[in-house]
Amino acid sequence: MLISSQKIQFEDLLKKLSTNLSITRSQHDSAVQSYKAVGKYLSSETSPLAEYEPYVKPQGSFIIGTTIQSIEEDGDIDLDVVCEFKRKKGTWTQYHLKNAVGDHLKAHGTYEKILDEEGRRCWTLKYREEGLTNQRYHMDILPAIVANGYSYILESSFKNLMDEDYEKLQLSITDREKSNYYVSTFPEEWLQSNPYGYAKWFMKKALLVGNQFKNLYSLNESVKPTPEFQEERLPLQRVVQLLKRHRDIYFSKEQDDDIRKQKPISCIITTLAARAYRGESNLVDAMWGVINRMKDEIEFKYVPEYGTKVEWISNPVNPSENFADRWNDQSSYRRDNFYRWLDQLNVDLNEAENKTGLQNISESLSIAFGRKPVQAAFGQMADQMRALTKSGNNNIDRNSGLVGLATAGLTSINPVKTHDFYGTNEEE
Repeated sequence: MLISSQKIQFEDLLKKLSTNLSITRSQHDSAVQSYKAVGKYLSSETSPLAEYEPYVKPQGSFIIGTTIQSIEEDGDIDLDVVCEFKRKKGTWTQYHLKNAVGDHLKAHGTYEKILDEEGRRCWTLKYREEGLTNQRYHMDILPAIVANGYSYILESSFKNLMDEDYEKLQLSITDREKSNYYVSTFPEEWLQSNPYGYAKWFMKKALLVGNQFKNLYSLNESVKPTPEFQEERLPLQRVVQLLKRHRDIYFSKEQDDDIRKQKPISCIITTLAARAYRGESNLVDAMWGVINRMKDEIEFKYVPEYGTKVEWISNPVNPSENFADRWNDQSSYRRDNFYRWLDQLNVDLNEAENKTGLQNISESLSIAFGRKPVQAAFGQMADQMRALTKSGNNNIDRNSGLVGLATAGLTSINPVKTHDFYGTNEEE
């Protein structure tokens, strides 16, 4: 168990690690510029879609602040956006709406080159293939029909996170695997999705931490045409980032392709983490609280199709949807993968906490979260310590060997002499 001063330093380390896992300002700005350009093109006066007033805005991890870097040096960052339409042609089905978007993207010289094959619900632009700096991401564009006055409804709803008005934020989306894909012209009969209701639910959970953090993140800001880059994160946001990163590293070591491809999906990790979170302000406490309670947040419900009770991780804004429905597929590894990953996360974090010496802690965390972001976090801590030492505010605890402001208030401390990078004391 960490003593108070160790816990402060370990929390600082985890915060720096999560910051290094986050997208950078330049990546954020590039993504915003890209989806704004797509929106401008789809809604321009010369666009055949202009009369239906398409509007593109981000959804998913980008707006709840849990996006992370790829574990691969040249890997993709996921960027999910919704292309909202206020109306459509009366005879249009999902098929017509989806292909109207796809056809217009294909009519653009640049977008045609980076457009992937049609997906089940989305069109995907693979910006990384252009090789441009900070544009190694793919943008999933989801066509959707929204209710009249949706922008006002969304803004008003996001202003009051305590109001559970999730249903009014629903979208009617395209899904080519639905039986009415080619038939129904009524959006209310299409598949209903609620990414912004989910975002509101998540942020309500994240803000359990208390008023001292309430100005760190704004949902309304995140869906503005040009949202500001928000560097700070709430504890729950950081927890989700760290969990997703550990999952990616853990399954990257799996040799079996089928097992590796069935790693726990992000919506399950994010949902269970939010449900398990109890408002801890300390990141170490938040991590352990979530890890220890995640399994308890999985329900068991009787499903006639299987004739037995199965694990049920409900969509918080659509309880009839089970995020874990594919755990019950024949020959699926998804259930076992989730539980063994969570057990390994417990082992890895516990091992890192119990290591002594910065080198040993660094090695332990590198195995769990990847060497590059961990080394960056330790480098930032070292810079911070050097600055404190130079100012005379750095201390060393004789009992624990900890260095830094974390030792403030302890009685068994000695000041660290000021030294330069090579260790030469300025007093000598």
